[in-house]
Amino acid sequence: MLSRLLILLFLMGIGLAGCADLQQDVREIRDYIRKLRGRDPAPPPPAPPPAADMPAAAAAGLDLDGNCIGKEGTGYAENVQVSVAGGQVRSLDARIDIPGRGSCRFQLAGFRQTQRAPFVELLSRSNAACALRLWQQGDRVTLAATDCPEACARGAFDFLWPVQFLSPGGGCY
Repeated sequence: MLSRLLILLFLMGIGLAGCADLQQDVREIRDYIRKLRGRDPAPPPPAPPPAADMPAAAAAGLDLDGNCIGKEGTGYAENVQVSVAGGQVRSLDARIDIPGRGSCRFQLAGFRQTQRAPFVELLSRSNAACALRLWQQGDRVTLAATDCPEACARGAFDFLWPVQFLSPGGGCY
């Protein structure tokens, strides 16, 4: 009988200890809800991380005299000439042929320049969503088009790849 009483007291002790943990959890949840409702002032947000220093080349603007003419074994062909000095695009003429899909054509006259550094951005004069961007990473300069299906034969834009140039030199990567 005494052993049963001890077992019962032991189980009640465990149950009460569990209630204490539950009460603490309820208090924490209640405090969190009060903070969300604005009853308690929220702590100040953390300070933003320090801005990364921009490499000198990117800050000065991109320089490239690119002439990429090539054809892959699959028939995908690039004929792209671009000239950029200090981030200012001087000339651009690009034709990319996509086998079985048609071709895409980009010329500087159809774009206006909106950004010079850390990357070059050209927006289409006829479609605000269409953009050409040039940027440099190491010895590569990339020319990529976004949202420009009107510059391509129907469906060809979905298969358009960015063009990469060697820097210095300007040939195809």
